[in-house]
Amino acid sequence: MQSASGYDSDEELEFRETQVPYINPHIPFTGRIVGGLREGHMVTITGRVLSTDENRFEVNFHIGIRDTYNIAFHFSPRFEGSGYVVCNTKQLGNWGLEEMKMQMPFQKGSPFEICFKVDRSAFKVMVNGSIFLFYVHRVPWHEVNAITIKGCVEVSDIYFQI
Repeated sequence: MQSASGYDSDEELEFRETQVPYINPHIPFTGRIVGGLREGHMVTITGRVLSTDENRFEVNFHIGIRDTYNIAFHFSPRFEGSGYVVCNTKQLGNWGLEEMKMQMPFQKGSPFEICFKVDRSAFKVMVNGSIFLFYVHRVPWHEVNAITIKGCVEVSDIYFQI
């Protein structure tokens, strides 16, 4: 049903999906981001942290589907000590300076939702509905066209919206 503005009322109230979501992907996972990232793009991951001996998981946004030498954004929660999250960028095989957030929004055995929103200057990361961090872009974010997830998680779905 169209509103007076000429847009579908569902489109006015919700973000639109930009590609078919990945449902229950096997971890480790690598998937294409169709058309690459755009400003306003949101990538939402829901899942559960596994209660295993493994102490970390990671979400990576790649420039190139099979390229492990260029990672625009590495997001890695680590369950060592009281827990922390490492963020970084890898260019031509070399890691940059790590940014650490000495806070752990995840718990082993518990479900989570992570939303990565792309804006002109940074990735804005929300965890379970709360703003967690901002990671300033170090490389051209619009060249990102793949996502990988590995470590002690199971993922229910990965949604792409704008």
